[in-house]
Amino acid sequence: MTIPVIAFFNNKGGVGKTSLVYHLSWMYTELGRRVLVSDLDPQANLTAAFIDEDRLEELWPDGEHPATVSGAIDPLLRGTGDILERPHLEQVGEQLYLQVGDLALARFEDELSQQWPLCLDGKERAFRVISAFWRLLQFGAEEAQAEAGGAACTRPLFSPRPQESRTHRAKVAQ
Repeated sequence: MTIPVIAFFNNKGGVGKTSLVYHLSWMYTELGRRVLVSDLDPQANLTAAFIDEDRLEELWPDGEHPATVSGAIDPLLRGTGDILERPHLEQVGEQLYLQVGDLALARFEDELSQQWPLCLDGKERAFRVISAFWRLLQFGAEEAQAEAGGAACTRPLFSPRPQESRTHRAKVAQ
């Protein structure tokens, strides 16, 4: 089963994406919905809004961060496996769960850019990389038994070059 996902994205910073996701997630829980929020922004401001500093220090120790979105996609980045099927969920409210963001997500942006054109060639790993965040949200939503999922992104997760976009449109049109 797939859950509806609402993604908030804008290239420009400071336009209220994080605040919007934060407040909408609480509003949906007040309407009786079970919600999963995923902080996909390398700045991790949404995570900082939900979690106090002491807990953040536990989730972001020196070294690896297995309980964050970055930790969940790390096996895919390293080429040692796929994303975790049981990502850590931080319960931040009675019906509200968070997939914890991480500054280390910045490493993933270049990989997304490199894999995007390889999807057009039908490369399996490219599809795994490009769909990693969506699949992570779906796994997390299943675990939390969420009825809706939301993601906050501040900057483009990948930027195909213009010629790749035209090529993609041409292939889709055929």
